[in-house]
Amino acid sequence: MSLGSIVRFLLPRDDKFLNYFEQAADNLKKAGSLYADLTRVNSRAEMVALREEIKRLEHIGDEITHKIFEELNLSFITPFDREDIYTLTKSMDDVLDLIDHVADLLLLYQIDKLDDEVSLLLKVASRAINEIHKSISLLREMNYESLREHIVRVHEMENEGDRLYRLFMGKLFAEQTDAIHLLKYNSLYNEMEHAIDKCEDLMNSIESIMLKNA
Repeated sequence: MSLGSIVRFLLPRDDKFLNYFEQAADNLKKAGSLYADLTRVNSRAEMVALREEIKRLEHIGDEITHKIFEELNLSFITPFDREDIYTLTKSMDDVLDLIDHVADLLLLYQIDKLDDEVSLLLKVASRAINEIHKSISLLREMNYESLREHIVRVHEMENEGDRLYRLFMGKLFAEQTDAIHLLKYNSLYNEMEHAIDKCEDLMNSIESIMLKNA
């Protein structure tokens, strides 16, 4: 056990970082739900409204991230390693930024309704975010066994996302002859798959903290 870990064990517990993590996870879960709602949009007006709500949550996420980094600079003792706090915070911010970016692209490319295939990638990310939300709350318990099932599920979802991505990209380049359509959906598929990858990175950050501190 490192000296820093011994000091943290002996001193009174400070839960402000855990509170911030849970706030960020709650905010991310709301954004993930709206991300899945993009699959049900049927008009430009609905797309704009959802995109604006996602943007609002992205701003809230930025504020929480700033608070965590500010506290990190001010705190001498932290509940976990400082690098782990930074990585976890940045990972949550990355997922939220990508959700916001995909919503931006849908407006930019004037896609007002997603087909069923594309919708699957958004739903995979939303499901992964729900698993992450449950996992963040488990940091208070520091019981790795309670986290294991969520880790497995997110890794399975990342594999599912990769499979869907390859399937859709192959179909796109095999069947699509309109260059503009091809460019739009190539970009969208890449960003949607990237969001799922970042969900796995986020879960890896949670797992790393748990393994070091359980």
